[in-house]
Amino acid sequence: MSASLAMSLLAGTAEELQPLLDRQRFVALAIAIGVLLFVLELVRRRKLREEYSWVWIGTSVALIVLAISNDLLVTLSQWVGAASPVSTLFFGAFVFLLALVLQYSVRLSRLTHRHRTLAQRLALLEQEVSELRAAGRTRAGADRTVENAPRRVSDQGRDVVA
Repeated sequence: MSASLAMSLLAGTAEELQPLLDRQRFVALAIAIGVLLFVLELVRRRKLREEYSWVWIGTSVALIVLAISNDLLVTLSQWVGAASPVSTLFFGAFVFLLALVLQYSVRLSRLTHRHRTLAQRLALLEQEVSELRAAGRTRAGADRTVENAPRRVSDQGRDVVA
């Protein structure tokens, strides 16, 4: 590599950044449109909730815009300091996956906390049920002695223990 080419790569000038080749643009558009249609189909079949679909729809639209607009992709590549627009797309994919993992980690932490709280509430309810059953058995034993006592009918027609 010549010294001038190395310096221009390090300097990040606009001359060395070439727009996406037609084949690369076609592949990027095909993947983005495919993901968009797949996400919409998953939402339609109720396999993916709407709250999660917006992330994928937004990503697909952003990829479509970047694949169509070469100037925007080249400008973004210069801003990031990437050697080529393809590197910028890979960098964007990495940042997207990092954000997605962070979002799922936050949701997982929240669900873990809710799971622990529900398990504790369930344990308390089971303890209360067992205490009520134990109290019911002792009361049932006391009721049996009352049931064996002689009864008489009151003026209102109810049984009264004599």
